[in-house]
Amino acid sequence: MKIANKLIEVLSFGVDTNKSKDFADKITQLNLIAIPSLLIFIILAITSLKASLPVAIINFSTFIVALVLLLMLFRSNRFSSIGLVISYIFAIGILVNILLGSNNLLLLAVTMLLPLIFFSSTPFNKASVTLVAFAVLLPIVLFTLPVVGLPAENIFYVNRYFISIGFIVYLTSVSLLWFIRTKQLQELEIKSIELKNDIKKRTENLAKLSHDIRTPLNNIVIISNILSNQIQEEKLKDMIDTIQASSNNLMSTLNSMIDLSISEMPKDSDVLVPFDLQNTLNNTFRLFSTQSGTVSFSFKYDERLPKNLLGDPVKLKQIFLNIVESIIKNKSSQKVILDIKINKMQEAGDGVDIYTEIKTNTPLLLHHADGVSSTTLTDGSTALSNQVFIEMLDLKIAAKLIRENGGKLNVKLTSQDSQINFNIRLLKVPTSLKEEIQQAEGKEKGIDEIVPETPEVSKVEKLPTTDVRLENANVLLVEDNLINQKIVLLSLKKLVKNIDVAVNGKEALDKFGTSKYDIILMDVQMPIMNGYTAAKKIREIEASTNSHTPIIAITANALMGDREECLAAGMDDYISKPFQIEVLIQKMRNLLEANR
Repeated sequence: MKIANKLIEVLSFGVDTNKSKDFADKITQLNLIAIPSLLIFIILAITSLKASLPVAIINFSTFIVALVLLLMLFRSNRFSSIGLVISYIFAIGILVNILLGSNNLLLLAVTMLLPLIFFSSTPFNKASVTLVAFAVLLPIVLFTLPVVGLPAENIFYVNRYFISIGFIVYLTSVSLLWFIRTKQLQELEIKSIELKNDIKKRTENLAKLSHDIRTPLNNIVIISNILSNQIQEEKLKDMIDTIQASSNNLMSTLNSMIDLSISEMPKDSDVLVPFDLQNTLNNTFRLFSTQSGTVSFSFKYDERLPKNLLGDPVKLKQIFLNIVESIIKNKSSQKVILDIKINKMQEAGDGVDIYTEIKTNTPLLLHHADGVSSTTLTDGSTALSNQVFIEMLDLKIAAKLIRENGGKLNVKLTSQDSQINFNIRLLKVPTSLKEEIQQAEGKEKGIDEIVPETPEVSKVEKLPTTDVRLENANVLLVEDNLINQKIVLLSLKKLVKNIDVAVNGKEALDKFGTSKYDIILMDVQMPIMNGYTAAKKIREIEASTNSHTPIIAITANALMGDREECLAAGMDDYISKPFQIEVLIQKMRNLLEANR
């Protein structure tokens, strides 16, 4: 196979990379047949130099003309016309050789290659007509050899019946096989086009479904984030955090449903907040208190761990919710007891490495491929890979989040019990940040003014040097959905100097022409003029003024390629719905800082 691939690569002669793959395939196919024919003609020319000078001249001429045309073909788009001329040159060379009395059997070999040269260089119908004409002309030439003065013992005249009939039979067989091959290729091409259209239609439907789900889900995430920052009562705050974790799990499920590659997903910036790890986990497990008949917890917490750690408690809840829900869904008995241990591995620099072990008192069930029947692992089944267990137990969300936190999820299943463990790294809370948190604590506000305070955002993002720039920013929000407008305004109105709203790209261009904005938040799908077109026109306007206004795409378009399309339109950054408002703020700060 390697030798064949190497031969094909050599025979392609480095066709220009700007040519289509179909063109390169045709060139390679023609070369496989034309090059041996060229070699035969040069051999005939050399061997006939002493015997017959006219034959040598014809063979040299055929070789040179066909070679030149073949080289021209590499740099031309006229494949069929030039290919047909090459075939004619070989056909004429064969007939002239016979008429001039060539006695070399190599000429018979190139005659057998002639149908393949025609079929490889020109459409089937045109090649068939020409080859039929050649099949008629060949016996006429063979039977008239004595008339032109050649001796009767000439090898082609002696075998004229065999050559004539043999060529017709051979041509018929090759034509039939080539016809079948051509029909099969056409059917495959039709199926390929139908499959591409079907995939395109499915992708468009999935993209629309994803967009329609992400938009309201984004509002849930942002509102719950705002409430989490404002509500101080621990019980209510924990419930809000659970809404956030469940929303994030729903988004991960959506991404899996549309078969979006996790590695291609734009990774949001880390949101770092100080939290009590033990209380967070206790509150998470308490969510399952209504399922006391199904699951119970034995929780052991390493007292050597610091009381407060720096990280994302929502993502941590996502991990445990995904694992516990998966265990409950796949349990093999009426009630499962979870033995959970949180241990400190090591403390180095500004981080703390934590090891979590979750054991069950019963084995878990693994579903068959049909999704209906299920089976309990035997001891021998543990040879399955760790990734297989993660897939079968639907732990992809937890595995992804753990991996993002520098850890690894491990699953060990036996016929008696099951064990899931992982390690993550959290940060220690700096003393300066503790003081900042205390200063930022204030009274609860009414629901109409539920917005994160500037000190809180500074605490999360740890970028105080850009706070003044953000607070003085004049922002243009381009969004056609009224609910989405309200959500962003609630989140940002106390953090920036001013926010203007445009409901489509055309209105955004009008406002951009009359006011100076420090940053633009651009939706993509809008009526009248979409975000891509608006961004391109803004960049065209700025090209004449030597200015640049940062543009962040805020969109529910989150399939692979959407981010690249936004950047290609001239936008500076991209964030897909749903998103954490802290991530948007950090992106705004980064761009404002870079645009100074």
